[in-house]
Amino acid sequence: MSATGVVAALEFEAESLGTRRHRADGLCGLRDGSLLSVSGVGGDSAARAARELVAAGAGALLSWGVAGALDPGLGCGAVLLPAEVLRPASAAGPLPPQRFATCRTWRERVAAALQPHAPVAAGALLTSASPVAAAELKTRLFQDTGAVAVDMESAAVAQVAAEHALPFITLRVVLDTASVSLPGSVMRTLEPGNARRSGLWRAFALVSAPADWGALLRLAAAYRLARRALLECARRGDPTAAPAGREGG
Repeated sequence: MSATGVVAALEFEAESLGTRRHRADGLCGLRDGSLLSVSGVGGDSAARAARELVAAGAGALLSWGVAGALDPGLGCGAVLLPAEVLRPASAAGPLPPQRFATCRTWRERVAAALQPHAPVAAGALLTSASPVAAAELKTRLFQDTGAVAVDMESAAVAQVAAEHALPFITLRVVLDTASVSLPGSVMRTLEPGNARRSGLWRAFALVSAPADWGALLRLAAAYRLARRALLECARRGDPTAAPAGREGG
């Protein structure tokens, strides 16, 4: 069976998958033979990483990491294994979103392994081209799309999987809940041009905004919960074990 290719936007998301070996092609190898790319934030970066993984021999694709909740019923650390990923149409006007189905057998196996330890939500995941920071915007997106959470990478990975007829799933853990508005200092560190800057730069960007410190402390607590949940998903769900063949339904 060919290796699973994993796309994680951020370093802490990738770390939850365990020990890795850096390869000459810029990818990483995981202990089970899966391939990992830490892509950086955003759809363009995620698509580029997914294509590199396919070129390196990946026979299935997994989008892995955290998301923001749109459904007010989802708490920090909630696990999402969506049946489909939505991407808003790029053209102006009331066009329906693109829809990418995830691999049912793969998704259901991981969900069954995780269910005894944590509830798993299966609602749709929305992929946004820009960060969704404000609670008011989260409410509007939930009402308009019906998606329960939002990220910035999964639809791009799903499209690459569809182009190559490869199985695809996304596993996301809620970091910021629907009622939380992320502070501006955090959003600046997540901009595609800043996502790969040094830890020192990121720390300075955060501490240089005193008005955000209260929100940052709350977000730090949420980060610890989400990171712990990702670690548990990696340990208990065996998410990188994709189904045999190219079954994508």
